[in-house]
Amino acid sequence: MEEQLNRRQLLTAGGAGLAGALAGCLSSTDGASDDDPRETDEAYTVSMEPMGDIEFATVPETFVGRFGFVVDIAAALDELDALAAMYSNYSVFGHTHFYDELETISIDPAEIEELHTDDWDIRLERLYDLAPDFTAIDPNYLIHYTQFDEDEVDRFVGRVGPFLHNESQSERADGWPTWPDGDYPYLTLSEFTRSYGEAFRKTERAEAILELNREVRETVRDRLPPESERPTVAVGSLHDGTWHLDTFADAPQRTYGEMHYRELGARDAVAEHGSGRVQAEMELLLEIDPDVFVWRHGLFDPDGVAETLEELEDDTLGSQLSCVDSGRFYVGGSPDQGPIVNTFQTEMLAKQLYPDEFGDYPGLGDVPTDEQLFDRDRIDEIVRGEGLG
Repeated sequence: MEEQLNRRQLLTAGGAGLAGALAGCLSSTDGASDDDPRETDEAYTVSMEPMGDIEFATVPETFVGRFGFVVDIAAALDELDALAAMYSNYSVFGHTHFYDELETISIDPAEIEELHTDDWDIRLERLYDLAPDFTAIDPNYLIHYTQFDEDEVDRFVGRVGPFLHNESQSERADGWPTWPDGDYPYLTLSEFTRSYGEAFRKTERAEAILELNREVRETVRDRLPPESERPTVAVGSLHDGTWHLDTFADAPQRTYGEMHYRELGARDAVAEHGSGRVQAEMELLLEIDPDVFVWRHGLFDPDGVAETLEELEDDTLGSQLSCVDSGRFYVGGSPDQGPIVNTFQTEMLAKQLYPDEFGDYPGLGDVPTDEQLFDRDRIDEIVRGEGLG
């Protein structure tokens, strides 16, 4: 691999051009506000474990993401034009169902360049060629799952630029690496949003979207029924005749992937039968017999979820499931949820679990205005930089 230019050299040479290449598939607002300084007279520092303090000489113009979590934060900060590529664009396909309800966010996931190989390594030379101003992937994720090792991480940081992420979607895998200097904590959705707000110099937008998200979560929590009246919930999907069920009660408290289940006080129907991912045949699912079934990643194929429900209704065993008999078999969201997607998914799950309190869930994009738990226009205002502070 040829010697690469330093990140600061590459920023002036090609960073803006890389961002512009995606302008046709990513849409941001045009207006600038006091919260949108594209230049800074002084270097500034953003802190995030495991990297520590990261210094930026200028506001970053390009970044590479992993899945849809950081993309959702970038959307809230009006920084989608800075997205140069992703390790995988898969989760963004589900997010578009929510973005379609907004005026300010337009994204075509199919047009986002992917950097994973067929065996889920990373296209290393292409990552070097892109030379992003920061890479929003935990380097320990790359060490654990791809051909990266610690030496490659050090080399990339020295030749291209910093990593700025922390793997906190769910509990980290056994044997998780700890570059550069030991164990490091999980980060919450709020901490991530503030850190990326600092990186892009969009701290007021970051605080505004977090305030809206907090208001929705508090509204829901304040109206929850007593625990004894809450339904049991199974989260999972069906593949090749086997149910893959994911527990959420045992997820580390600071992780963001299952936070809407925690916030809504959902009772984990699967937790007594294992932890993490539990594979089950129909007989075990009947034993678990959840009141509600939420199809994980169902946003990606809502029609397929509806077809599965119809098949279960016609099946001798499947029709005995309480969630099938009651029709409480729902499209589920994505664990790659930033502040916008989590706000939508909190509303969606509240209606699925507690329809008597929050109204029935009618389907994606079909919640009547007077039954919405938050004003979609407020998200648009935040993305535009309006009404901040």
